[in-house]
Amino acid sequence: MTSMKIKYTKTERARQKKILKVSERMLPLFEAMEKSLMSTILTISERIDQIRAAIEKNQKAAEPWIAVMGDAWVDVAQFISVNETITRPVDVAGIRVQQFERVDFMEMPVGEDTPLWVDDAILLMREQLQLMAEIRCLEEQIILLEEELLEVRARVKLFENRRIPNAKTAIRKIGQKLQDDERLTIATAKVVKTGAKRR
Repeated sequence: MTSMKIKYTKTERARQKKILKVSERMLPLFEAMEKSLMSTILTISERIDQIRAAIEKNQKAAEPWIAVMGDAWVDVAQFISVNETITRPVDVAGIRVQQFERVDFMEMPVGEDTPLWVDDAILLMREQLQLMAEIRCLEEQIILLEEELLEVRARVKLFENRRIPNAKTAIRKIGQKLQDDERLTIATAKVVKTGAKRR
């Protein structure tokens, strides 16, 4: 408040009261938004952990025949690859993000001379690629939500530390000045009136 020059008028006091009223009404909304964003980010992080656990579980389940794949002449990656990750826009905690839908794969037909385990390997790769694509999508959501969280926290601090205290201080100072001016006016009027009577 020290850097601000206050106009000691009733109009300025009314303006500061309006600022205070709006700020006190907005602060709880931003605090609720902050809690919602934090909760959503936590939920998405937990989902990412679940997906990573599923990826690890799939890898452990495949360990017995992965050794066979390593020694074989067959490259499973030639049979399946990601063509496109399909997402759709949704609102999460008031922020527009892309929600994972599915992965569109490009698949090559498996020939008759291909080992039988290749079919299982393709299914595993399909699932793993799908899970990894979902993780990427969720991580992008977190980035957007964390950016918004920083902005909301800055607004909360602005209201808590500047706008509300500044408005309260201005209202108090203007009120004191107006009271002092009123007392001075009354005292001056009494002196003038007393002086007029003596004449």
